[in-house]
Amino acid sequence: MTKRHGAIAGLTLVAALLTGAQARAANSDRAYNLATRLGPLIEKCWIQSHDAAFADYIYSPEPNATNGPRILLVPRKNPAAPPSLVIEINKEGAHVSVYGALATSPQAGRIEGDLQRWIAQGDSCS
Repeated sequence: MTKRHGAIAGLTLVAALLTGAQARAANSDRAYNLATRLGPLIEKCWIQSHDAAFADYIYSPEPNATNGPRILLVPRKNPAAPPSLVIEINKEGAHVSVYGALATSPQAGRIEGDLQRWIAQGDSCS
């Protein structure tokens, strides 16, 4: 291998590593951006609206959670209690998981519909 060929191979590796880092950052940005889009809509449409279905909860964002951003609904009277609803966005921002007691409650259809609309760039409340 010539000296010139070795230098080019080294640059290619560095470029590939930088491209991978940029892709990870873009994925992380997508997840964070989706979480920061959903959070205010959840707060406006579910919490601040004084909707009876969500009156007993407060909204708690976790933008830097280990597996990707999360948004929690926790009991208003006991914020340290386990969350009643968890909305978790994977690190790539490509998948949203919803679980917790509210996810299987009579409000489940509304929660799912609102989240789908908001993820699709809608911003109306149901």
